[in-house]
Amino acid sequence: MAKYIGEEGAGCPLAAGIIVGNPYDMYKVINHLDSRSLSLNKIYDVAILNFLKTAFKENQEAILSAPVKFNVSKIANSSTIMEFTEEMTRKAFRYTSAKHLLDDSSSLDYLDSIRIPVLFLNSLDDPICTPSLIPFDKFLSNPWLLLALARHGGHIGYMG
Repeated sequence: MAKYIGEEGAGCPLAAGIIVGNPYDMYKVINHLDSRSLSLNKIYDVAILNFLKTAFKENQEAILSAPVKFNVSKIANSSTIMEFTEEMTRKAFRYTSAKHLLDDSSSLDYLDSIRIPVLFLNSLDDPICTPSLIPFDKFLSNPWLLLALARHGGHIGYMG
């Protein structure tokens, strides 16, 4: 939603927005989740990766009928979200790399262009979008943005 509002800029048809648990920079978030040094994040990483692999397996016939070359073995054996994104998702959407896809999916570069009031709600104990991944400078430089930080709340209800 944040990316859309920023893309629309002054022409945004919405009067205002509220965005909860925004990941801002998807590439950094996925790298953070894939980090093996953070045990709680590994739990989220494994859960998300298992969901992606299951969705691929359940829809494999339809996915493989697309005019894209997928390496089923590499997809099935992906050990991180980034590997899965590189082997499957970026190819399905015809991106040159996982980073290209994730950068294009991120709202970070669009926050400066937002021209309607938008409240962002993030939690300080969010295990997915930790405080270190929140672009505080964007909130200081754009008067249309308001950041509210809750001490607790996890990631959209998934506790940290």
